[in-house]
Amino acid sequence: MAVIYLVRHGEVLWNREPPAYCGITDLELSPEGRRQAECLAARLAGAPLAALYCSDLRRARQTADAIAAPHALVPVADPALREVNYGDWEGLSEAQVRCRWPDLYAAWRQDAERVPIPGGESFAALRDRVVPAMTAIAARHPAESVAVVAHKSTNRVFLCELLGLSPSHYRRIGQENAAVNILNYDEGRWRIDLVNDACHLVPGSR
Repeated sequence: MAVIYLVRHGEVLWNREPPAYCGITDLELSPEGRRQAECLAARLAGAPLAALYCSDLRRARQTADAIAAPHALVPVADPALREVNYGDWEGLSEAQVRCRWPDLYAAWRQDAERVPIPGGESFAALRDRVVPAMTAIAARHPAESVAVVAHKSTNRVFLCELLGLSPSHYRRIGQENAAVNILNYDEGRWRIDLVNDACHLVPGSR
């Protein structure tokens, strides 16, 4: 059985209030994000990781580098693990998007699976690239533990798939910066053991 530690990257400045859609904009971790990545690395230092995969975006790679250090691993970057492409919405807050595209935004909120973001992609497209990538990683390590560093919507849509939910339900699943999800994969079947655990970010929790 494969054990997959699916995590979200640490904070970037656009994650702060009011948050902006980051998408595939290649942002670096903020100072707080680097602290979160170190806390996450300490959390996973005792896990017997055989491999480490990450999105090829900088914020995920920087988080993966922190996790890799105690294990002497080299992260493998995979573009299929990228955040959803928010297209024309990247760098804008939810309020700004709602003001500029009121009808489209309302339709997207109702059906993110099928309604494409202008200049970007639909959440169906996100699902269709993330699910095969995650399944391939798990199948490659049938009796090992691996970590995967990805993004908020990426992780939520993948968890929706495992729960039998449409990607349009992704907002029902929390996914904080540097949060940990623990999944098991055995002979084509997934099991979710933990979702959105960020207790390692609380001072004195380690």
